[in-house]
Amino acid sequence: MTSKRLHRLTAIILGLFIVSHLAVHLTALGGIETHLATLDAIQWIYRNPIGEIILVAAILSQVITGFKRLKFKRRNKAFWARAQVISGLYLIMFLIVHTGAALYTHHIFGVETDFYWVAGSLHFSPIKYVFAVYYFLAVLSIFVHFAAAVHFGWRSEKKPILRNALPLIGLLIAGTIIFTFWGGLYSIQIPDDVTAYYQKYFGLP
Repeated sequence: MTSKRLHRLTAIILGLFIVSHLAVHLTALGGIETHLATLDAIQWIYRNPIGEIILVAAILSQVITGFKRLKFKRRNKAFWARAQVISGLYLIMFLIVHTGAALYTHHIFGVETDFYWVAGSLHFSPIKYVFAVYYFLAVLSIFVHFAAAVHFGWRSEKKPILRNALPLIGLLIAGTIIFTFWGGLYSIQIPDDVTAYYQKYFGLP
């Protein structure tokens, strides 16, 4: 299998996970319990040895093949080529850091990577400002990267409409998720174990 085909195959697997992951985060609009219940209903798919191995393998494959493919577009100065490279590089960094942090937090530290884990990063000062930008750019990069894929790979008269709409949708979803987990809609009380986690690894008082 060529690097291009492997990248597309694992992109489908990872894309399904990302779409479901963002959808779960958006259920937090209905409250913490709604988010936790939705997460429990879907997490069994990848929170098991087989599912976790497949997901991690897909992520690693995307990082490796994606980095190789980005090398060929660095000389292209067209807007969407640059957008694909920049968003791709950010996603490579985010996938490595976020996946590593999630696996460590759950398997080593023993804290659930649920609503409160994400909300905790957006609750304590001063790290909440860094994490807000970190998550915002991650979600935006996903949609910009999708838009670039549409630009280069989709043949349709409606291509410009979808391509241009995707980054705007990303902005809306990123802002909505961060506002919700920040505590903009309701009060959020971070559990003691999550607080201890952030105190230990980020030097919080």
